[in-house]
Amino acid sequence: MLTLTPRTGAAPRVFGPAPHGQGSQISPIMLQEELWERMRALPYVYMSPTLVSVPHARALFLPEGVGTGPAAAFQRGREWAHIHPHHDGSLHLTLPARVEAEVIDAGWGVHHPAQDVTLVYGPRSAAELETVWKIVQRSYRYATGAE
Repeated sequence: MLTLTPRTGAAPRVFGPAPHGQGSQISPIMLQEELWERMRALPYVYMSPTLVSVPHARALFLPEGVGTGPAAAFQRGREWAHIHPHHDGSLHLTLPARVEAEVIDAGWGVHHPAQDVTLVYGPRSAAELETVWKIVQRSYRYATGAE
Protein backbone atom coordinates (compact mmCIF):
# COMPACT_ATOMS: atom_id res chain seq x y z
CA MET A 1 0.00 0.00 0.00
CA LEU A 2 1.13 3.52 -0.76
CA THR A 3 -1.27 5.29 1.63
CA LEU A 4 -1.77 8.22 -0.71
CA THR A 5 -3.29 11.52 0.31
CA PRO A 6 -6.22 12.23 -2.03
CA ARG A 7 -5.39 14.65 -4.85
CA THR A 8 -7.20 17.95 -4.35
CA GLY A 9 -9.57 19.51 -6.84
CA ALA A 10 -11.22 18.16 -9.94
CA ALA A 11 -9.41 15.68 -12.13
CA PRO A 12 -7.65 17.14 -15.16
CA ARG A 13 -9.07 16.61 -18.64
CA VAL A 14 -7.66 13.44 -20.15
CA PHE A 15 -7.59 12.71 -23.87
CA GLY A 16 -7.03 9.49 -25.76
CA PRO A 17 -6.72 6.59 -26.22
CA ALA A 18 -4.04 7.34 -28.82
CA PRO A 19 -2.32 9.42 -27.85
CA HIS A 20 -3.36 9.25 -24.22
CA GLY A 21 -2.44 12.14 -21.96
CA GLN A 22 -3.34 15.06 -19.76
CA GLY A 23 -5.00 18.08 -21.38
CA SER A 24 -5.46 20.49 -18.46
CA GLN A 25 -3.86 21.39 -15.12
CA ILE A 26 -0.45 20.97 -16.75
CA SER A 27 2.46 20.52 -14.39
CA PRO A 28 4.91 23.45 -14.28
CA ILE A 29 7.96 22.65 -16.39
CA MET A 30 10.35 22.96 -13.43
CA LEU A 31 8.39 20.30 -11.53
CA GLN A 32 8.37 18.06 -14.61
CA GLU A 33 12.13 18.42 -14.85
CA GLU A 34 12.65 17.74 -11.13
CA LEU A 35 10.61 14.56 -11.46
CA TRP A 36 12.55 13.51 -14.57
CA GLU A 37 15.89 14.10 -12.83
CA ARG A 38 14.81 11.86 -9.96
CA MET A 39 13.49 9.19 -12.32
CA ARG A 40 16.62 9.00 -14.44
CA ALA A 41 18.84 8.83 -11.34
CA LEU A 42 17.31 5.54 -10.18
CA PRO A 43 19.86 2.71 -10.13
CA TYR A 44 20.40 0.81 -13.38
CA VAL A 45 17.88 2.75 -15.48
CA TYR A 46 18.83 4.13 -18.85
CA MET A 47 17.08 6.66 -21.07
CA SER A 48 16.08 5.94 -24.62
CA PRO A 49 13.36 7.00 -27.05
CA THR A 50 10.00 5.57 -26.03
CA LEU A 51 8.73 2.48 -27.78
CA VAL A 52 5.07 3.26 -27.08
CA SER A 53 4.44 6.98 -26.65
CA VAL A 54 4.42 10.20 -28.64
CA PRO A 55 7.56 11.75 -30.12
CA HIS A 56 9.64 13.64 -27.55
CA ALA A 57 8.33 11.55 -24.64
CA ARG A 58 11.29 10.54 -22.48
CA ALA A 59 11.39 6.89 -21.50
CA LEU A 60 13.20 4.82 -18.91
CA PHE A 61 14.30 1.25 -19.38
CA LEU A 62 16.01 -1.44 -17.35
CA PRO A 63 18.78 -3.43 -19.03
CA GLU A 64 18.26 -7.12 -19.74
CA GLY A 65 19.34 -9.15 -16.73
CA VAL A 66 18.64 -6.37 -14.23
CA GLY A 67 15.71 -7.02 -11.94
CA THR A 68 13.18 -9.77 -11.83
CA GLY A 69 9.93 -7.91 -12.39
CA PRO A 70 7.15 -9.73 -14.25
CA ALA A 71 6.46 -9.09 -17.95
CA ALA A 72 3.47 -6.95 -16.89
CA ALA A 73 5.91 -4.50 -15.25
CA PHE A 74 7.09 -3.39 -18.70
CA GLN A 75 5.22 -1.50 -21.40
CA ARG A 76 7.22 -2.74 -24.40
CA GLY A 77 10.65 -4.27 -24.33
CA ARG A 78 12.25 -3.12 -21.08
CA GLU A 79 10.46 0.28 -20.97
CA TRP A 80 8.74 0.66 -17.61
CA ALA A 81 7.90 4.39 -17.58
CA HIS A 82 7.84 7.49 -19.74
CA ILE A 83 7.05 11.14 -19.17
CA HIS A 84 5.19 13.08 -21.83
CA PRO A 85 6.44 16.33 -23.43
CA HIS A 86 6.16 19.60 -21.51
CA HIS A 87 2.80 20.58 -23.02
CA ASP A 88 1.31 17.52 -21.24
CA GLY A 89 3.53 16.67 -18.25
CA SER A 90 1.81 13.43 -17.25
CA LEU A 91 3.49 10.04 -17.28
CA HIS A 92 2.64 6.44 -18.01
CA LEU A 93 4.02 3.68 -15.83
CA THR A 94 3.24 0.15 -14.77
CA LEU A 95 1.90 -0.80 -11.36
CA PRO A 96 0.56 -3.94 -9.71
CA ALA A 97 -3.26 -3.96 -9.95
CA ARG A 98 -3.84 -3.27 -6.25
CA VAL A 99 -1.42 -0.31 -6.30
CA GLU A 100 -2.99 1.08 -9.47
CA ALA A 101 -6.41 0.86 -7.79
CA GLU A 102 -5.08 2.91 -4.87
CA VAL A 103 -3.62 5.54 -7.25
CA ILE A 104 -6.93 5.82 -9.12
CA ASP A 105 -9.06 5.85 -5.95
CA ALA A 106 -6.95 8.69 -4.52
CA GLY A 107 -7.41 10.70 -7.74
CA TRP A 108 -3.78 10.62 -8.95
CA GLY A 109 -4.39 8.97 -12.30
CA VAL A 110 -6.45 6.74 -14.57
CA HIS A 111 -6.03 3.41 -16.30
CA HIS A 112 -5.10 3.63 -19.97
CA PRO A 113 -8.15 2.73 -22.11
CA ALA A 114 -6.18 0.47 -24.48
CA GLN A 115 -2.97 -0.57 -22.69
CA ASP A 116 -2.21 -2.09 -19.31
CA VAL A 117 -0.55 1.04 -17.87
CA THR A 118 -1.49 3.87 -15.53
CA LEU A 119 -1.57 7.52 -16.54
CA VAL A 120 -0.34 9.50 -13.53
CA TYR A 121 -1.12 13.21 -13.55
CA GLY A 122 1.80 15.63 -13.55
CA PRO A 123 2.48 17.34 -10.20
CA ARG A 124 1.13 20.88 -9.76
CA SER A 125 3.11 21.70 -6.60
CA ALA A 126 6.13 20.60 -4.58
CA ALA A 127 3.86 18.55 -2.31
CA GLU A 128 2.30 16.80 -5.31
CA LEU A 129 5.78 16.11 -6.68
CA GLU A 130 6.51 14.07 -3.55
CA THR A 131 3.35 12.00 -4.05
CA VAL A 132 4.03 11.37 -7.74
CA TRP A 133 7.63 10.46 -6.87
CA LYS A 134 6.31 7.91 -4.38
CA ILE A 135 4.19 6.35 -7.15
CA VAL A 136 7.16 6.30 -9.56
CA GLN A 137 9.32 4.57 -6.96
CA ARG A 138 6.66 1.88 -6.52
CA SER A 139 6.59 1.34 -10.28
CA TYR A 140 10.38 1.05 -10.32
CA ARG A 141 10.26 -1.55 -7.53
CA TYR A 142 7.67 -3.48 -9.54
CA ALA A 143 9.93 -3.50 -12.62
CA THR A 144 13.02 -4.51 -10.66
CA GLY A 145 11.22 -7.26 -8.78
CA ALA A 146 11.65 -5.58 -5.40
CA GLU A 147 7.86 -5.15 -5.09
